[in-house]
Amino acid sequence: MQESIQLVIDSLPFLLKGAGYTLQLSIGGMFFGLLLGFILALMRLSPIWPVRWLARIYISIFRGTPLIAQLFMIYYGLPQFGIELDPIPSAMIGLSLNTAAYAAETLRAAISSIDKGQWEAAASIGMTPWQT
Repeated sequence: MQESIQLVIDSLPFLLKGAGYTLQLSIGGMFFGLLLGFILALMRLSPIWPVRWLARIYISIFRGTPLIAQLFMIYYGLPQFGIELDPIPSAMIGLSLNTAAYAAETLRAAISSIDKGQWEAAASIGMTPWQT
């Protein structure tokens, strides 16, 4: 029992460092994923069909493949094209791209759920579509 406690105490600096990396990746992945997801959601709602089509393909690919496969493709696949990244930036990019696909569909559904009457009411009081 004493050895187990000592092992945990000895490992504490490594565990705290790992927790710091986890927080950085989680917060960064959500932040950049939501930014890209908002752009993708607007692309999916675009009246221009090639823009809608590109966003739909991106979302289908990133939602339809496992995150671990995406991370492997970024970390091990990009060096095949001469782009070498450290593990943390690779993970940040992978998590952001994956989060963006899920966020885009959530945001698109939220925007689409606004009733036509709400849009008309906002326009009648002088609000622009962006303000609505």
